[in-house]
Amino acid sequence: MFFHVILRYICRKRLRKTLNMARKLTMKDIAERLNISITTVSRALNNKSDIGESTRKAVLELAKEYDYSPNAIASSLRKSKSNLIGVVLPRLEHYFFSTVLKGIVSYAQKDDYIVSVGESGHNPKRESELIEHFIGMNVSGIILAPCRNEINISYVNALKQNNIPLILIDRIPKNFDGNYVQLNDFHGGQMVVRHLISQGYKKIAHIKGHEYSSIAEARFQGYLYALKLHNYEFNPAMVKTCEFVSAEEGYYFTKELMLSANKPDAIFTVTDEVALGVYEALKELNLKIPEDIGVVGFSNSMVSNYLCPRLTTIDQPGERIGENAYEFLRNSLEQNDTVFQKVFEAKLLIRESSVRTVQNGK
Repeated sequence: MFFHVILRYICRKRLRKTLNMARKLTMKDIAERLNISITTVSRALNNKSDIGESTRKAVLELAKEYDYSPNAIASSLRKSKSNLIGVVLPRLEHYFFSTVLKGIVSYAQKDDYIVSVGESGHNPKRESELIEHFIGMNVSGIILAPCRNEINISYVNALKQNNIPLILIDRIPKNFDGNYVQLNDFHGGQMVVRHLISQGYKKIAHIKGHEYSSIAEARFQGYLYALKLHNYEFNPAMVKTCEFVSAEEGYYFTKELMLSANKPDAIFTVTDEVALGVYEALKELNLKIPEDIGVVGFSNSMVSNYLCPRLTTIDQPGERIGENAYEFLRNSLEQNDTVFQKVFEAKLLIRESSVRTVQNGK
């Protein structure tokens, strides 16, 4: 009887060890079991002075119980920064963000850096989790395109404590004085309206993004400024607000605008994707572009050059923005007391969708 008890004990111990070998405990596992952040686990394992003794003891005991050992990357990072860079983007399939990522990766590879990418899905909670995850991995730096919702940069202090530089791209919070790369969206919105006015359009509608998106709001403010500059009266009925910034919304709002008593003769959309829906709706209404109505998008996505007629749009140099973001990150590692900021000027690409005269055609 005693022999069987001992045998069962040995078998259970071996099975537990085998299971532990099959799936190594991670810092995320420890964090979830102790209901603390990955950052706290990382700092406890690295014996940081700002971690309470009880928390440190709980982390170390759990790590010992499950034979926790950091992976190869993490173990090398306890002594110095890794060759790993964290990138957090809202949507990886979005044309602009895919070109930004291309720029980051192409430059990072030249310096033998590995790029680890996370998708926030415009979810602030997921964004924060990804940042914490990258802090736990002790990445050399993080490049972040904040969520389109309310921008939460509360993790900036945690990054500073861990000496991890942060570079923001695209959406920059008001009064943010850190490193960033962005496009002059206000100027872009202004350029669109000025171009449409130069082509003889009188009633310019705008299908815009939500107020909580800083870049959408900047484009809208540029639209308003240009109208005022040319003494055009602003009509709130000419402005429609997207929730998801989709082609479906472009389609719906175009039908709504064109079936109203006060029809526009031009539509400026917050993105090229929204313009796709505009094209479809105008086709169903048997309206010709640009003779009956002009259309201008924003972002110079791949599809904009293949629509018929080709879509006039504002160029967003995603690849160059990504390259600059990486260069700022690399420079921040060498000059951590210097702030790096760059704003790209907007460039209008004039194509057939908005040109009523032959001049300026492209």
